[in-house]
Amino acid sequence: MLAATMDALRRLWAYFDAPTPRGSIAASVSFIIVSNQPFYPLYLYLLLGGRAWPSLLSWLSGPIFAAVPYLLRQGEARGAAALMVAGIGNTALCTAALGPASGVELFYLPCLVLPLLTLAGRERLVGLGATVAAIVLLMALVRLVGFEGLVAISAEETATLQRINAFSVTGLTCVMAFLARRLRGPALSPAPGPTSVAPPAGR
Repeated sequence: MLAATMDALRRLWAYFDAPTPRGSIAASVSFIIVSNQPFYPLYLYLLLGGRAWPSLLSWLSGPIFAAVPYLLRQGEARGAAALMVAGIGNTALCTAALGPASGVELFYLPCLVLPLLTLAGRERLVGLGATVAAIVLLMALVRLVGFEGLVAISAEETATLQRINAFSVTGLTCVMAFLARRLRGPALSPAPGPTSVAPPAGR
């Protein structure tokens, strides 16, 4: 039993790995989100009870996050794009479910950091521009339509929810900053040329 468990963990660890520094960052972020995503509704259940059910919608993005390492093997930009789409989409969905007052839109901040860490050269500029445009559009749409969440949340509960989301965003952003060390150089350096050898990914 122990041997089988250890073998499964090794396979899981190998899946959430990538051969390049930027790919390794994307794979690690996807692993962090996949492993923590199931607990978010639990935190909200402790706060809201049965009214926490809209947070279950956050699980819809789970398969996309889980597919990031696979997509990275098909192409680094493809995997990074999937990670950004999943992050932005999940934040937008949770904002519609819980309302912008919940502070869940703070998760757009790490979404803005992702292109800087997982893409290089022109792809980074395109990714960052697309991310900014998508976030601005979604935030404007939520306010234009007037989404206030799917359940009623008191002012006190809203304040607590804001703190939970702020703490989560701060933690995720700090971890991403730590992972940025894998780039072994300026995070904004251009992509390696055809004759360059990319530095090995740290783990």
